[in-house]
Amino acid sequence: MSIITTSIKRRYIGVSEKDNDIYLFFTSSQKEKTVFSLAHSTDGITFAEFKKNPVIIKETGEYEDPKKCSNFRVSKLDEWYYVTYKYTHGKKNSICTAASRDLVRWNKIGEIQNVAQTGMVVPNYMHDKQYVMYYGETNISIATSQDLAVWKTQSLPVLAPRPQYFDNTDIEIGGVFQTSEGILLLYYVLKDKRYLIGAAIFDRHEPDTVLWRSDEPLWEQTREWKNTSVHPVGIVQFNDSLYSYWSFGKDGIFTINFNLKRQIEIINEGLHPTLAKYHNNPILTSRVHLPWESQATMNPAAVYDRGKVHLAYRAIGDSGLSVVGYASSSDGINFDTRPEEPMYVPREGFEWSGSTTVDSMEKFMSGGGYGGCEDPRLTLIDNTFYLMYVAYDGMNPPRVAMSSIPEEDFHAQNWSAWAKPVIISQPGIVDKNACLLPEKINDKYVIFHRIFPHILIDFVDDLDFDGTKYLQGEHKISPTDFGWDSRKVGAGPPPMKTEEGWLLIYHAVDDKNDSQYKMGAMLLDLQDPTKVLYRTQKPILAPTEWYENHGFKAGVAYPCGAVIKDDTLFVYYGGADSYVCVATADLKEFLFHLKHQEEIVLQPITITAQYI
Repeated sequence: MSIITTSIKRRYIGVSEKDNDIYLFFTSSQKEKTVFSLAHSTDGITFAEFKKNPVIIKETGEYEDPKKCSNFRVSKLDEWYYVTYKYTHGKKNSICTAASRDLVRWNKIGEIQNVAQTGMVVPNYMHDKQYVMYYGETNISIATSQDLAVWKTQSLPVLAPRPQYFDNTDIEIGGVFQTSEGILLLYYVLKDKRYLIGAAIFDRHEPDTVLWRSDEPLWEQTREWKNTSVHPVGIVQFNDSLYSYWSFGKDGIFTINFNLKRQIEIINEGLHPTLAKYHNNPILTSRVHLPWESQATMNPAAVYDRGKVHLAYRAIGDSGLSVVGYASSSDGINFDTRPEEPMYVPREGFEWSGSTTVDSMEKFMSGGGYGGCEDPRLTLIDNTFYLMYVAYDGMNPPRVAMSSIPEEDFHAQNWSAWAKPVIISQPGIVDKNACLLPEKINDKYVIFHRIFPHILIDFVDDLDFDGTKYLQGEHKISPTDFGWDSRKVGAGPPPMKTEEGWLLIYHAVDDKNDSQYKMGAMLLDLQDPTKVLYRTQKPILAPTEWYENHGFKAGVAYPCGAVIKDDTLFVYYGGADSYVCVATADLKEFLFHLKHQEEIVLQPITITAQYI
């Protein structure tokens, strides 16, 4: 990942904008000599190094030692540039300021002793005839000055970590800018060994008053950063965008640029895809008078056919055995048809052995059940309904099973017409979350399933599994390295065909809290569903309501069914392993937001050895 191929050791300490160009400050060390250095760029990516090195001159005429200086934050005040930097030397720690017209020759003019923190003066701004500096690396505070030399600090912070938000740990100044809305302050958060960027806007007339603060990060560290030493260099406003610079390893440096206005719109207006939970959830609950579903109903498969939404939901009764119940609805919300007999029950030894062991229950029990037919998915293809589910005998690892029923028998509720089930996943391996794409691709059936931690995809010539051939997991979609879906991912409902691609709703958990099951969405290529075109950067639904947290297992929103009806996306899911719930979204709006998320990526920076 190193970008600069030179024996000179560089330490990047700051960045500035001047005359619509970007200037990068760093120290260069060769043998025993360390100097300040400066590089210039017209595009923010390709830099050329100055021959003349910057210097900071103290009142005594001596030069400031570059080894003791860091965290440059440069502000423009009229025709002058003012740098705020940290000075650290033994017990002498302070925030210092220096002034320059050309970014090369700096005169040291001020110092706040015993405060070794990052600070930045608000550009081209005074309040009550006082210059204002925001500073801090744990909390953000304010200092004021009449002459930029002598500073008065306030005792109370103006911005602090928030316990219930992404910025619940130390926050550090990244950059301060003037905007039409007020004074914009960007700050870094180092959390769980990854960086995030937050933002706040302060009142221009009362610079200690917060007008707005982001509830979500503007940006967060992604997979390119894995196992790499990273340090923020600074943020600069350039060409209507913000450029954030980061040092990598020994001497590599990268930039991230993003449109600030767009990022704030995404946060404030919810311009990322989300699902709205039905206000009267749950839509189905267990019927205690029926022994086969007296304990829980959850994880419903769904199909829209012949003007109705058909659910095939998992039910657990007095025996702890999982079976599949049926319900149908004309509007997708109110289910008026719900027989008192299950539509599908275990019939084979691989679904129920008649006994359980403590060891097997600890390893494989889910949803409070001890075996049976779990977590169904339904697909209608070629006038046949295919049911895929998790078959668990209470002893061996859960595996994927499949059965089918003719379309006419399904609508007649002739449940005796279900075909003999067959296991389709490999023995000895926990395999779940299987579903069938509702169309063939290149004359092959496409099956999604999950072996921890990946979504796996198989292309098969036919569905005539006979107990001797199994899914192989030919292709995979993996968890992200960071973020809400970093631990494991699993396919939810069978992907739905849209003009933009196959819409796959999936569930995931992250490494920090693997008890929280949240939902995301992907758009897959219509011709090649192994290719992910778009993927949600944030959950589209999280378990926050009582029916997702009060039941057999708290913190679960587990999707197994989804339909598109009247241009509305309906997603059916299990809440807390106990209830059947639904959430909806306008399909066109959902797809638009899925496609137009701002994906902010790292760009490598190059520095030539000579300024041209």
